[in-house]
Amino acid sequence: MSSWSIVHRVRYPPFDDKRLNANAAPIFEDEIASNLSDDEVVNVLPPYTIQSSEGWLIERTIVNKDGETYDGMTEFRTDSQPFVKLVKQQRRGWYILPNKLHGIARRMVNAAVILLLSTLVYLFLEPLLSSLGIPSVGTKSLQIGLLDYPILSIIVVPILMLPIVLRLIANFVDLKRQQDFFRAPIEQPVVEFDHPIVSGKPLSGHIKLPSELPDWKSISCHWQVGTLPPSREALIELSNTTEGSQPPVGLSTPLPHHWEASLDDGTAGGEDSPIERKDIQGGVFLRPMRFSAEGGSSRIEDDGTFSISPPNQSWPGTVNSPLHRIHWEFILKIKRNKQMPLLWVCPVHVQFPDSIVHLEDLEINDPRTEQFFIGER
Repeated sequence: MSSWSIVHRVRYPPFDDKRLNANAAPIFEDEIASNLSDDEVVNVLPPYTIQSSEGWLIERTIVNKDGETYDGMTEFRTDSQPFVKLVKQQRRGWYILPNKLHGIARRMVNAAVILLLSTLVYLFLEPLLSSLGIPSVGTKSLQIGLLDYPILSIIVVPILMLPIVLRLIANFVDLKRQQDFFRAPIEQPVVEFDHPIVSGKPLSGHIKLPSELPDWKSISCHWQVGTLPPSREALIELSNTTEGSQPPVGLSTPLPHHWEASLDDGTAGGEDSPIERKDIQGGVFLRPMRFSAEGGSSRIEDDGTFSISPPNQSWPGTVNSPLHRIHWEFILKIKRNKQMPLLWVCPVHVQFPDSIVHLEDLEINDPRTEQFFIGER
């Protein structure tokens, strides 16, 4: 008779994962159960692997003392643990989408900086070019106040400032939208799902919608699955460090939170979201999940029923552990006239499929909320 252990391994992508070689980052490993008999191992969640082409990894394995892995299906399919605090605070209820100007401004920054550096290099080399007989462009001076400035710099500096101005405008617009939305709160829909809810199978149910407002244009729903960041406390504990010491690779130093501590992975540095109202617990923008997949979409029938097709690939069911957080959610999307859509989010407990899940070469999503226009594609 074998003695089995359950091991969770994770190398989760930090906020700016493109600056870090995944294979150089440590893999955090936690043995969550040990000394399981052959009879006991069939009553635990099955193994799975979620991995990107760069090497970011979320893996659950069942191994014995000889290093042999358990690759068979288990009878137990549902994680009975309650949703983690991150879900309760940041992925439940009403949300709005940030202004698209945030994404436009961010894309403009790189071009503006390249233009500025190119201009400075050109102004530095211009005397040498003039001595070689090459005519200069934009180097004549223009007096502003008591100082003279090259005409070329007068053109370039406003271009460099444009992304900053756009971000300021977008933040003011977002704050105004938040104020308008929370001035007249909308009642929560009531949704009932048909059971069982199983990964790889459609999600169906019945929803009772709140009274429609005059600016509502259309209502649809879909569901999605993804991974949430592991607990910061768990990563620090597994790295044998303390909260006040140098954090593990990929984590930032602790950040002040305006609602409650321990609600993110500690990597964003305040960059994951535009300006939000500080009195709204958990924020008003829905954060993207780094690994994720969307199911189909469905209109709401007159009697409130819906049926949504699953994601194309088979994913694990719901997992709520310190290192592994595989999250499924139902999203109601309300398109409005002349305003960004409203999102209503409801977490869903989903059973594991009847086959072992191995997801490889997945794409990593940008963690910024300004890139998250769900259901628009």
